[in-house]
Formats: sequence, structure tokens, C-alpha cells
Amino acid sequence: MFLAVAVAACASHAPQAGAPAARVRPDAGVQQALDGARARFLAAARFDRLDVAVLVAAGDGGWLAASAGGSEPWYPASCVKLAFGIAAAHWCEGQGHPVDCLDAAVLPMLRDSDNVATGVVVDAITGTVNGPADDAAYASWFENRRYTERLLAGRGLLGGQRLVNKTYPTNSGDMPEGLERLALERHGRNSMNAEDSARLMLALVDGDFGAGARDYLRERLRRPRLSANSGMGGGFPEGTVYESKIGNAYDTLAEIVHAELPDGRRVIIAAYSNAHDPDGPDDQDLTALAAFARLLLERLPAR
Repeated sequence: MFLAVAVAACASHAPQAGAPAARVRPDAGVQQALDGARARFLAAARFDRLDVAVLVAAGDGGWLAASAGGSEPWYPASCVKLAFGIAAAHWCEGQGHPVDCLDAAVLPMLRDSDNVATGVVVDAITGTVNGPADDAAYASWFENRRYTERLLAGRGLLGGQRLVNKTYPTNSGDMPEGLERLALERHGRNSMNAEDSARLMLALVDGDFGAGARDYLRERLRRPRLSANSGMGGGFPEGTVYESKIGNAYDTLAEIVHAELPDGRRVIIAAYSNAHDPDGPDDQDLTALAAFARLLLERLPAR
């Protein structure tokens, strides 16, 4: 499924990207590396779910793919902000503005996972604000709120994901109220999966949303591999160029990573787990998946 959807998606929007579509193909060696690393990691973990999709850049310009549970839906927490960031850059250019016209909110949304800034971005790109729960107003309001979903659907990247709701507490309140509450009740909470997350990162870094969006958002996603917002970074070697969006809420601990290793390898890893303790402190350790990343990189084919 990973291969079929990826090829169809790339082929469908190659003319829009103005560049050759990335070639994604399953690879037995990458799959073996993923399966081995995942089995060993989970055998010693205190949690029991880890769904992963991996893409490894091949020497011919394509990408080698593997997946383990990669189509399983997850509440993505702040991983949804990767999609909102892409939508923000697209919206800016569509309005005839520089690609970074919403940077005052996009920067803290992507760098610090700021929820209030995320609300500002969602309001801006959808042209909507929250209001009283009014059935007469809901249909048109909700269709406008689907800006990010429509953007990805038009490029074959949405799949079964839901990418509408803000992350709370946000600029419109501590909890969903009014029209935003109706959207959550009727549409469901946000949902992503590892395979579609990996494809989304691939589309960004390969320039499918334009070179301006690629360069701008990659810079905003770039962070030290060891930081408060780098969950798997500790599993990567020193000198890695590390670009990621982490998400943690309820029991979800997830991260979508694009990395350039010192040995020249490029990898995309999207991992969703139930490693987050919903009853734990707000500042709990978010590096539980770093050991998995290390095991995986040790097993992946050398460049």
C-alpha cells in the first residue's frame, strides 16, 4: 500500500511541482532493518505500540521504503503542525505574499510547538475565526477550515487523515468551544499515520510544494538533534542535519524526521508510539524513541 499510494501521489502532482517526481519503491533491506530494530526495541520498552514508516534516499534519486504498522491511524498531537506549516506557506504564496508572510506565528508553531501560534495560523489560512455553535453557519465555516485537507488531497497526500482542529489551549480558548467544538464532535479529532506522514515530509523536502516553501520550512523545522523538541535526535550521530516535528499528547509520542547524516545518507522516519504517559508531568522525557532510531540507523544499508 505504501508503494502504490506513494507512486500515485507523486505522479499526480509532478506537473505542479515542476520537477521529476520522487520514485518510491519498497526495499527488502530497509524492511529487514526496520523489522529487526522495531522488534528489539519493543522487547525492552515499557510500552507496546510503535508504528513506523521509513524512506531512505537511493543513489538514483529515488527513495527506498519500508513500513511496520504504517497505515494505522493515530492522534498526531503536534505533528499536525507540519501540515499546517506547509499550508501556511502555500497560502502566503497564493495571496501573492512572500512564502514567510505568516512567520510570526509559523516560527513558534514549528520551532516551539506553540499552540496559540498554531491557532493564529489556522485562522489566517482558513479565513475563519471561532464563533457560537450555529448550525446555519457551520457548513460554510467548516469547509473553509478544511483548507489544509483540500491542499493535501489535491496532491494525493491526504489519504484517510484528518487535519482540521487546532491544538489546545489555543488562541480561541483552553478547550474547543462553539464552532470548533462542533468540528471536533462531527468531524472527529485530528488523525495521521506513519506512511502518510513520511510521504508528506518527502513531498516537502523534494520541493513538491515549491522551492520557496521547501527552503523556508526546512529551516524552520531544523533543530539541534538534542533538544526539548527532538525526540529521536539522540539516536542520530553528531553532525546530522536534523529537521523534525514532534508530537506528544494523551498517550501519543510521535515524530516526523528528515535527516542528512554525516556519511551522506538521507532518511525520513515517521514514528508513532504510545510512549507518552497521559498521567505524567507536562515536562516528561520525550526521548523514548531515540534508542529505536539508533537501532534502525545501525541496521540500514550503508551509503
